[in-house]
Amino acid sequence: MNKKILKVGNLIANPGEKIQGNITLKVSDDNIIDIPVTLINGIKEGKTVAITAAVHGGEYTGVFGLIKLSREISPQDLSGQLILVHITNVSAFEAKMQYVGPIDGKNLNRCFPGDKNGTHTEQLAYFISEEVYGQSDFFLDLHSGDIHEDLMPFTLYHRDASEEVRMESRKIGELMNLGPVIGSGSDCGSINGMAMKYNIPGVLAELGCRGECNVDQAILYKDRILNVLYYYGLLDGEAEVLNPEEVDYVHCMYCLDADIDGLWYPSYGAGDEVSEGELVGYITDYFGNILREYHSPVNGRILYNTTSLAIRNGDPLISFISNINTCTCCSNHGLLEWHNRDNI
Repeated sequence: MNKKILKVGNLIANPGEKIQGNITLKVSDDNIIDIPVTLINGIKEGKTVAITAAVHGGEYTGVFGLIKLSREISPQDLSGQLILVHITNVSAFEAKMQYVGPIDGKNLNRCFPGDKNGTHTEQLAYFISEEVYGQSDFFLDLHSGDIHEDLMPFTLYHRDASEEVRMESRKIGELMNLGPVIGSGSDCGSINGMAMKYNIPGVLAELGCRGECNVDQAILYKDRILNVLYYYGLLDGEAEVLNPEEVDYVHCMYCLDADIDGLWYPSYGAGDEVSEGELVGYITDYFGNILREYHSPVNGRILYNTTSLAIRNGDPLISFISNINTCTCCSNHGLLEWHNRDNI
């Protein structure tokens, strides 16, 4: 029997309890964050799993999927513990903002592992790092394609973690079975990179896009999470395990960023195949005059692109992926230093 108390912030769940409520984080006298969380403490011992949604304010499918999951699981059926953070970045979510938050203008997924004495977003990142991921055996971070993004579903794991963490993370990505399983070498302050600090496996998942809250996709998110929980024995059930030849492994991810302000016109959508040198979009001024054209650096697929007409210098435009057996971009195009520089 489980004898472990589950505590996150001011919420406490004893063995056999499901507790829902707001975790209150006081950043300053006039800046208090209330984070909606469900704690489920199983009656039997097992792994502790953290699942977060809405790290970015305009990503909704994960929120809906996590709500469905939290209502379905009983502590009497659970072997282990679940920490479910329904809306991680509450201020950005309520403001319906893409990428950054309204209080300090920072991207939460660039601030991990955070700073306990930092700005609003940095303190939030520190709290999630220490209180949520810091006591977990593995994690799932649910993203959904922001308000201005078109993307194909995928999972991302950190390929530069230890061998054990890397392979376990990849296994979790396989079990999610959402699409390409991508090894990222990015070290930009994301949750995925933060996991290296704690040496715990996990994935950043993407399902849904354009700021939509699709019921069918939310149910799919829930079901794919359940598949992971079945595999690791937190719940009774038979996990669907793919054979290696069935998994779409990807090791190269390359992003194009805007280098000028203007209006962005992409030529293709997420999942489309493109050839090296092919025109994938262009930026015009406000009178329709073409200022820049952008071409694919690789033979591959479009993982995601920006759908908003307005674009600023430095904004991500489009991301490409290439499979390990066909990718030549790093050797042929001098992109080694850009290899896997993702903007998720």
